[in-house]
Amino acid sequence: MGLFDIARAAGFEVHGGPEDTRATRPSLITRFPGRALKLDWFLSRGLTLGAVEIRPSPGPDGTPLSDHDAIVARI
Repeated sequence: MGLFDIARAAGFEVHGGPEDTRATRPSLITRFPGRALKLDWFLSRGLTLGAVEIRPSPGPDGTPLSDHDAIVARI
């Protein structure tokens, strides 16, 4: 049983897009830039959420500002 299955069994909802998405990009300090991961998830329980949005982290010139994207949720 995976993390999200355990979370759902405990009453959590998983937000952040399709679970099989590999969207995390390398940052300026990424030790293993060849790895394709998705690290940006939001779990909620007992909340009413509006749209959950993932905002990309590259700067205007494409330079990665972080290896994580921002998750925005209206509660």
